Amino acid sequence: MDKKLILLIPVVSLCFLLGYAWAQEKDEETYSISLVQTAEVDKNIVKVDDRKVMTEEYTIKKGDHLWQIFRERGLLEKRNLGDIISVLKKLNKSLTDLDLIHPGETIVIPLSISPRQAPVKVAKKVIKTKISIENLKDLDLENYTVQKGDSLVKIIQGRFDIPEEKLHSEYLQLVKKLNPSIEDLNIIHPGQVVRLPVYTAQIVRAPIERRPPPQAAPKAPDAQGIELAKELGEILTRMGLDWVQIGQHFIPLQAGGQVDLKADSFPIINLASGDRLIVDLFDELPEKMADLITSTWASYRVVHLKGGDDLRSALDKILPECQYPKIYKLGDPLELAGDIEIRLTADWIIEMAPGSKNESTKFMMVTLTDSLNPGTPKEIKAFLMPLGIDVIDYPLSDQDQGASIPKMDVLQTDGTMPTLIETALNLSNIRFSRSVEIPVYKSRKTDFNLLVKADFLLNIDGKDCIIDISGLGKDVQALLKEHNFMVLSLAEIRDPAVAFSMILDLIGVKFDTEPHPFLATSRVDSRNINIIIPGITFQDSDGQAILATHLGLPDDLVRFLNRKGYQILILILS
Repeated sequence: MDKKLILLIPVVSLCFLLGYAWAQEKDEETYSISLVQTAEVDKNIVKVDDRKVMTEEYTIKKGDHLWQIFRERGLLEKRNLGDIISVLKKLNKSLTDLDLIHPGETIVIPLSISPRQAPVKVAKKVIKTKISIENLKDLDLENYTVQKGDSLVKIIQGRFDIPEEKLHSEYLQLVKKLNPSIEDLNIIHPGQVVRLPVYTAQIVRAPIERRPPPQAAPKAPDAQGIELAKELGEILTRMGLDWVQIGQHFIPLQAGGQVDLKADSFPIINLASGDRLIVDLFDELPEKMADLITSTWASYRVVHLKGGDDLRSALDKILPECQYPKIYKLGDPLELAGDIEIRLTADWIIEMAPGSKNESTKFMMVTLTDSLNPGTPKEIKAFLMPLGIDVIDYPLSDQDQGASIPKMDVLQTDGTMPTLIETALNLSNIRFSRSVEIPVYKSRKTDFNLLVKADFLLNIDGKDCIIDISGLGKDVQALLKEHNFMVLSLAEIRDPAVAFSMILDLIGVKFDTEPHPFLATSRVDSRNINIIIPGITFQDSDGQAILATHLGLPDDLVRFLNRKGYQILILILS
C-alpha cells in the first residue's frame, strides 16, 4: 500500500471523529469541516478561545483584498461571519486594518469554527400551552432584501423550520400585517425589504416569557453612540421617515452570499422612493464592504458616522442623502410673500417632494433647541401649519414659553367713518361732541349769523378742533381757520389706515405706520421666525400697546400677539 495513503488514513479518521463530535452541537448553526478539506496538507486545526478553528495560510498577491478572498472561500455566505472576522484578527495580530493588506504578506484565514459550548442548564418544565403565531410580534424581526428569483415562501422556508399548516394558516398572515405595503404575498420584487418575525420550534413549545424591566447600569463605553441613535430615531420618525432599528438586515450579494447587519448598529431608513439608507452608527462597516452593497443594489446608500459626531453633524450627513428637493441650511432664509410676510430660518428647512406622505406639508422647519434657544410657541406652529409649514423642535416637547392663553376680544369698527373716529378718540381718552352747530360769525344785528355744523368737535391743548366728514367747502374751512379753529377733513379719505393715522396725528398720539416685525421666540435671528404685519402701532391712554391693521388675522396669530402684549384693532371702511 502507498505510504502516503497509509499516513493519510489516521488523519482522515481523526478529522471524521472531530466532525462528528461538532455535528452533535445543534443549539446554534454549525459549519462542518469536510473530509476532503481536512485531508489537505495546507489546512490546520487550531484552538482559539476554547473553540476549534480550521485555518488556511494564504500569501497575499497583488490586487487582492480581504473580502474577495472571503468570497472565493464561501465565507461571506456563512451566518457566523462576525465570528470569523473576530477570529481572523486574533490569528493575525499584525492585521490592524482589514482594508489594508500587502502583497507578499502571509495571513491565517479561519475557514470553519466549531460552535460555542452551550452552558449546562437545568431543564425547565414545559408548559403545554398553545401559542399563537400572533405572539411572534413580541420577538425580534429580520429584514430581508429580496433578490431576483426569490419567492416569499422560499425565503421563509430557507430561514425557519415552520410546519406547513402553521406557515399558511398563521405565519403568512402575520407577515402580511407586518408588511402592509405588500398587497399580494405571491408578488415581491428584487430590492424590496420584507420584515420577517423570527420563528423557532421552541416558541411553540412554551409561552413567551416577558423580560423583566432592565436594571439601571453604568453606561457602556459606546453610550454616546447609543444616545445618538435614540435621538436620530426620534427626530427622523417625527419627520416622517421610516427608521428601522430592530432585528437584522439581510442583503444578498450579486456575486453570491449575503451581508448580515444588526439593526441596532446599522439602522436603515426606508425612503419614500423605495431607496434605503444604511446608517453606520459606529463607523464599523469597511468602505469596501459598503461599496460591495451599493454596487450590488443601486437602491442602497451608506452614511458613516464617526466617534465625534453629535446630532447636528449626524443630520448634516444623513439629510442630504434623503432625496429632498432642497435643504436650506443654518441661517439660509425661506421667505414667504403675502399680506403678512414671513421669514423663516432654522438649523434645516426642508422642501418636500410632490406626492409626499403628507401632501399638505410643503416645508419642514427643524430646529435643535436648548435652554438658551427655547422652542416655538404653539400658536405660531398652528398659524404656520395651514400655510404648509411643519415646525419641528427637538427635543420633542411643548417648549412654548408658557401655556396657551385665550384670545382677547379684537376691537373692530362697523365699517363707517364716524365709528372709526370715535374708536381713535376713545382709545386716547379725548372728549368730543358730535353734530354741533358752531357760530363762526355773528353780526351786531341779530338778523345775520354764520353757523357751521361740526361732525366732531374737540379741544386739543386749549384749541378747538373740528373733524369733518360731511365735506365742508374750502372757503368755509378757510373761514374757520381765520377764527382759530383747527380743521381735519376726512370726507375724501377711503383708506381706513390713512384716516386713522391722520386722527392720531391731530390729537398728538405718537404712532408708527411701518410694517411691524414680530420674532416668534428669543432664539438668534439665524434660527427664528419673523412675522411682519402691516398696520399702525401706538399706545392707548392706559399704556396698552395697540396694533391697528386692515387685515383679518387668524385666531392663533391674535393669541400670539396678545402674548406679546398687543391688543388688536381691525380697521375697516365700507
